[in-house]
Amino acid sequence: MFEKDIQHITDTVTLFEVTYKKDSFVIDGKEYPLGYTSWLAVQSDCRFMDTTVFAEIERFADSLTDDLSRDGLIEYRSRLITAIDSLQEISFFSLFDLEKYKEKISFLLLEERINQYTEILKIHQTGIDLSTTEKADQADDLMKGLDDFFLVMALGRILHHAIQDLTHYSSLVFQLTHKIVERGARTKSQLAEAFGSFLSDPYCSLIFHTDQKPFCTKASVIPMVEQSDGESHIYRRVYYNRMKDFLYTDLFEGYLHGHYLWRCGICDDYFFMTTAHKQLYCSTVNPKYGVPCSYVAKHPEVNNRKPEQQKKTDSPHYLLWKRRSDLIRKNKSLGRYDDAVSAKAKEYIDSCFELARVDFEYAFTQYEKDMDMTNVYRKAMEMLNV
Repeated sequence: MFEKDIQHITDTVTLFEVTYKKDSFVIDGKEYPLGYTSWLAVQSDCRFMDTTVFAEIERFADSLTDDLSRDGLIEYRSRLITAIDSLQEISFFSLFDLEKYKEKISFLLLEERINQYTEILKIHQTGIDLSTTEKADQADDLMKGLDDFFLVMALGRILHHAIQDLTHYSSLVFQLTHKIVERGARTKSQLAEAFGSFLSDPYCSLIFHTDQKPFCTKASVIPMVEQSDGESHIYRRVYYNRMKDFLYTDLFEGYLHGHYLWRCGICDDYFFMTTAHKQLYCSTVNPKYGVPCSYVAKHPEVNNRKPEQQKKTDSPHYLLWKRRSDLIRKNKSLGRYDDAVSAKAKEYIDSCFELARVDFEYAFTQYEKDMDMTNVYRKAMEMLNV
C-alpha cells in the first residue's frame, strides 16, 4: 500500500544537514574534525551494537505496520520513540540532537494528526466524496497532510536504513584501518596505497562489494558564507537523505586531509589523528598504568615492554601548547601583560593541555578554540577577577 509514495519519501526527505569547513564539519551546531565518524564507528558500542537495538529497528523495515488504525498508529509512535531512545546509548549518535527528532515524531503523530491519517486512509479505500462544497473542502484539507502521512509511514524504514548503513560502515572502517596499520601507512600517499589494497582485496570485495562501486554518494550541496574573526569565508552546506552518503563522504574527506585511525602500540585501542602522522601511541590515560600511553612510550620503565620511542613533539596538542607558552613568555618580556596575568595565562593553557591529553572529544572539538590567545588572556583576566 502506497509503496511508491513511501519509497519516494524515503529516497528524498532531508534527514540532516552538514556544513563543511577547511578541515572540519559542523552538525547540529557542533564542530568536529573531518573523518571523526570513523573513530566513532570503531567504538565497541557501535561495532557490537546490541542486537536488541537492531531488532527493534528492523521491525520497521517494510512500512509502519499492518495496523493503520488509530491504536496501531499510537503503538507505532511508541515504538519509534523507544527505538530512538535505544540509539542514545550509542556514542555515534552523540553527533545528532536525537531529542529534536523525537519531538518531530511526536508532532507528526499528535492525536489530531493520527485522526487525520485515518481519514486519509478511508478516502483511499472508499474514494473522495465531492458531493457538497463542505465535503470537497474537507477532502482538500486532508490531502494537504498527505506528504506527512507518507513520511510517517516511511519513518521506520528510514531508521532501519540508517542502522544498516552504520553497521556496514563500522565493519568497513575496522577492516580498512587494519589494512592501514598492517601496512604501516603514515603519509597521504601510503594511505592511498593502503586504500587501493583494500579495494582489491578478495575478502573485502566479497564482504563489502568493493568491485561494485559501493561508495557512490549523492546529496544536495549549496554554497554559504559565514563571518569569522572579521572575515568572510565560503563553505559548503550539504543536505543528506541517507546516512551512508554522509558516512562515506566524511571517511574520504578525512583521508584527503590526512585524518585517519591508528592502533595504539600500548593499549591496542584505536585513536584518531589529524596532523600527527608520526604519532604511534594514544594520549588517553591507560587504566593499567594511570598515565597516557604516549607517556608510557617515552618511559619504558613503566612497563615491561620496550616500545619504540616517540618524540614529544609528535603530539599536535603539545605543539600548540608550546607555541602558546612561547607567546605568553614573549608578550610578558615585551611588557604587553604583567607577571600576574602571564602566570594565570600559563596556568590556563597548562590545564587545557592536560585535559586534551585525557579527553578525546575535548581535544578534537574544543582544545584549539580554548587555546586561542584572545580567549587565553580573557580567561586569565577572569581568574584574576580583573
